[in-house]
Formats: sequence, structure tokens, C-alpha cells
Amino acid sequence: MTATADGQAPAVSKPPRRRARAAGRLLRRPAFVVLLLIVLIALFGPFFLGDPLELGPDTLAAPSMQNWFGTDQFSMDIFTRVVHAARLDLLVGFIAAALAVLAGMPLGALAAYRGGAFDTLLLRVSESLQAFPTLLLALGIVTALSPSIPVLVMIIALVNVPVYLRLTRSAVQPLVNADFVLAARCAGKGQFTILRRHVLPNVSEVVFAQFSVNVAWAIQILAALSFVGVGVKLPTPEWGAMVRGGADYMIYGQWWVALFPGLAILATVLTLNQVADEIRHGS
Repeated sequence: MTATADGQAPAVSKPPRRRARAAGRLLRRPAFVVLLLIVLIALFGPFFLGDPLELGPDTLAAPSMQNWFGTDQFSMDIFTRVVHAARLDLLVGFIAAALAVLAGMPLGALAAYRGGAFDTLLLRVSESLQAFPTLLLALGIVTALSPSIPVLVMIIALVNVPVYLRLTRSAVQPLVNADFVLAARCAGKGQFTILRRHVLPNVSEVVFAQFSVNVAWAIQILAALSFVGVGVKLPTPEWGAMVRGGADYMIYGQWWVALFPGLAILATVLTLNQVADEIRHGS
């Protein structure tokens, strides 16, 4: 691999037309269409529905033309609540994953680029965090703090930082001694400039694929924390809390209270994982 005069990587990433064609192919794949539909429902669906906390005349009413998903133990419409909960769950998932990327990706790249004691220290810290099961670690931290949406976002982001740190470090290591990086060093560029302009753009596709998986993880962690009672509390519409609130009614035949928010979690997580697979195979 040769380098340009200013040390820039010579067309390691796709040219604009190829990137546009690749993006067009991805957008034609079913998983991306389903994910786009879920995001649109989360963004605009609440504007067309009523108040998710509005009480209806019937408690635990079965699904019908009037209440598509039935009503819950508080006589609130489950369909309205599932749609409103989509906004909260996706927002927490995307923000938490984005914060994990913003913290883990630069640290992983810097660890691979500098090496030595700095690299070893970051690896040991990340290994210490990953030694605990992710859900148990999040559960322990949130139990020690007062659970709120900002706190939950920060905790979910924190437990996912080691994933991006180690992923980025592994992707950057083969590039540390590449010709275009050595040329940038010879041109007098600083290490942060080299990482930002020449190294990180070449590992962005790997990180973007992992980002989709981490959004799914974040949604699952939020739902799990709410299910055990330390996350979002009822009556706030959140999928995990709704599943927990309806779990006790399944044995009495009111299956719809927990089923539909559970299906929303399942569909969203499967779609995000499929999107990650299609990004990897479509890159």
C-alpha cells in the first residue's frame, strides 16, 4: 500500500459512487426496511395515538377492533403504550450505544497506536469490566444509584464501552505500521490527527456493524432492568416494564398484556441483529 504526499491513505475506503451504490443495496434489504419502519413508528406513531396513560372503560379487555392489543390491568390501551414505548426504548438504545462508541472507539484506537503500558492498562480495565456478566454489572450499578432514564443510559453505555475498545483496538493494530500511517508520521502529523483522519475512517464499517448489535443489547438490558424492577417503572410505557406488569396475568388467560410488548422487543432485537449481519456482508 502506497501513500499520497500528505500521508493520506490512498483510497482504502470506498469512493463516493461505490459507497452510494453500497448504501442503496443495503436500503433495499428487508432488515433495513423493517428497521426503518420501526424507527418511523417510534418517531411519528405517538402523534397519531392518544395518551398512553389514558384510562379506558374496561380492564384487561381482550384484543378487539377497538383495542387492537387489548387493555392492561390499569385499563390502558396496550397498542398505544407499545408504540409510545418504542420511542423510549429506541432512544435509550441509540444514545447508550452512541456514547459507548464515542468513549470506546478513540480509546481502543489510541491503545493500539501507542501500545506499551497505556495499552496494557486499558486492556486490564476492560477485561475487569467484561469479567462480570453485562446484565449483572448493570444491575449492581443501577441498584447503587437512583434509577432514572439518564442514569440508565449512562450505565448501559458504560458496560458497552469495553466492547468498542477491544474491537477498535483489534481493527487498528494491523494499520499501525501501514505505509500511509508511516507516511503521515514522516509528514509531521500528530498521533491524534493520524488516528482521526487516517486510521479511524478505515475501521468505521466494523464499528458501525457492531453499533447495530449494541443498540439491540442496550434495549435488552433496559428491558431486563425494568423487568426486575430497577429500571423504568410503571405506568411509564416501556417494553420491559410492560412485560413484567403483565407476566402475572398470563396464568389467568390474559396473555395479551405481556405478549405484545414482548413481541416488540423480539422483533426489534432480531431486526437490529439482522441489520448488523447485512452490513458485514454488504461492506
